[in-house]
Amino acid sequence: MTSNAAMPSPKVFCLGLSRTGTRSLTAGLRTLGFDVLHYPTDRAALDTLHRGDACFPHLDHCAGLADITVVPYFQQLDRLWPGSRFVLTLRDEESWLRSCREHWALNPVDTTPTTAKARIKREVQRFLRAAVYGGYEFHEDRFRAVYRRHVDLVCRHFDGRQDDLLLLRPCAGEGYERLAPFLGVPTPLGPFPHVR
Repeated sequence: MTSNAAMPSPKVFCLGLSRTGTRSLTAGLRTLGFDVLHYPTDRAALDTLHRGDACFPHLDHCAGLADITVVPYFQQLDRLWPGSRFVLTLRDEESWLRSCREHWALNPVDTTPTTAKARIKREVQRFLRAAVYGGYEFHEDRFRAVYRRHVDLVCRHFDGRQDDLLLLRPCAGEGYERLAPFLGVPTPLGPFPHVR
């Protein structure tokens, strides 16, 4: 188990589902000075997923985590890192489903990895796809239900804690004007990043 003493709270966790702007949010957080790690796929991440304790050693040296790595563990991370900030990235449901369909077609989990690093990455991908989406393949009805259930669960968990959760729609143009005040940092002049 890792200690959370190396980096003081608060951490920043993006608990958005795949294809909701988590890469853009990660880039925006880094611009704001938060060194957040997007979707770690190394041995340490895999070991943490297997243990199920949410004690990611990455948090000893980074300001937070983003993408579906956080989704199954956000409630544990909230307990382990009191005072942290959580950002739920949202996207129009139909647009999100189209994007997921395309992404899953381009990123299958059934390819045979050629290196040890690629094998670990595939195992992390398979674990998280099963944990978050209930399987490895894209199925529209299931994904729609997962999206709605996740948003509901997050909103219920943070009910009455508006200072701890920000709902952000980067795919609809929301960015620094909402994110920076939520994190208590100055709003930068440049545009919010758009990363695919």
